[in-house]
This record gives sequence, C-alpha cells and structure tokens, in this order.
Amino acid sequence: MKSNFGDRVAFTTLTQPDTVETGNDEKSPPEEAKEFEFHFLPRDIKAHLDRFVIKQDEAKKVLSIAVCDHYNHVNHVRQLERENANGAVETEYAKQNVILVGPTGVGKTYLIKHIADLIKVPFVKADATKFSETGYVGGDVEDLVRELVHKADGLVNLAQFGIIYIDEIDKIAAAPNMTGRDVSGRGVQTNLLKLMEETEVPARAPHDLAGQIQAMMEMTQGRGKKQPATINTKHILFVVSGAFGGLE
Repeated sequence: MKSNFGDRVAFTTLTQPDTVETGNDEKSPPEEAKEFEFHFLPRDIKAHLDRFVIKQDEAKKVLSIAVCDHYNHVNHVRQLERENANGAVETEYAKQNVILVGPTGVGKTYLIKHIADLIKVPFVKADATKFSETGYVGGDVEDLVRELVHKADGLVNLAQFGIIYIDEIDKIAAAPNMTGRDVSGRGVQTNLLKLMEETEVPARAPHDLAGQIQAMMEMTQGRGKKQPATINTKHILFVVSGAFGGLE
C-alpha cells in the first residue's frame, strides 16, 4: 500500500469490544421489574383535578371514589394472590367500571386523562362508533387493550392496570327496527362486555401481518423482550361516556 500511495496511507489497530460481558444486556431494565403501586386517597385525586378543571365537583368526587375503590380492590386481590393463591381464586371479585353522562364539551375526557396522569397508568381514548363486531369491517374492541400495551412502552405488567375510555357509548344502542345482525351495535356491546368483565386478549391481532412477522423474528433471533401471549383485562378500568340525548 505504501509503495503505491506513499505517506498518504496510515495504519492503525482497532480493538474489538469484549462480547463476553454483553450478556448483561439481556437483563430486564429496572422499570420493567417495578410493580404498579396505588396509594392515593379520594381527596388526593380530587385535589389534583381541582388544579385543572373548574367546577364539576360532583363528578370529581364520584370519580375519585370510584377510581380509589377500583385500585384498592386491585391491591387487595394482588396481596391475596401473593399470600394465598387458593384464597384469591375463591374470593369473589366484581370489577367496577364507570359511566359518565353529560353533553359534549363538559370535560369528561379531561377528567379521566388527568386521573391517569396522576396515578401513572397508560390511558387510551376511543370513539365507540368506529367499532364493529369481530370479523367485520371496522375496528375491533380488543385493539383498545393492545393500544394500552403500546402506550405502556410494551410493558404488559403496567398495561394490565391501565384506563380505557370509550366515548359516544350511547351511539351503539341496538336499532329498534333492525333486521339481521347488528354488527356495529349489539355486536359491539357483546364484545365490550366480555372485555369489561374479564377475558384474555391475544397480544398480537390475528389480522396484523406486521405484528406476526415481528413475533416470528423475535422467536427466531431469540432475543428482545419476551411478550406474553395474552393480556388479562381483569384489572383494567373501563370508563364509558355519552350525551344520552333525550334521557331526561
């Protein structure tokens, strides 16, 4: 090289990084191991909401109590599962979800969003009118749970305690003169009820080709975060709202 190019060529030695110690990268990051904790009182949540929302005191009080009731139930069930697995299974646990009724623009979404910000859980908002029964054209309600995982940066342990807010819930009422299958009304109601009670949602949508390819790559390469196959909705808080015009 020097005979051809003279002094314009310089040689140096590059050392390869030590690959033996890279096994530490496979350990879970600290935030992944951290469990979700809830230690708020209703007055703490209401005081937080008072900073952002004017008036609506009745809604603030009811929501604060409902959220504390839900997550204190979660804490109790998790403690039972740690101390006595059989006792946790035998304990009756009825999840309490929330419905908000009020016209557009009164701050229903805003209240829930700031509660989620305070207690540090992922929050997903959706419009009920975009969903249809599974297998038909339109959104699938199970996508809401997968969106929670996305908002939680892939941490399923955190997503399982998130909040899902569904607006325009009054618009999926079954049509009185409907003949045949009501795939955007009754069908959506049935799917939502399954989610709200307790069910297992596949982490990858069956029709999501990109997600399936990514799962195959993770399996073949044998690295990356091992994602659970399903997500349990037992501890997810569902809040639905609508204007319900003419209800009075």
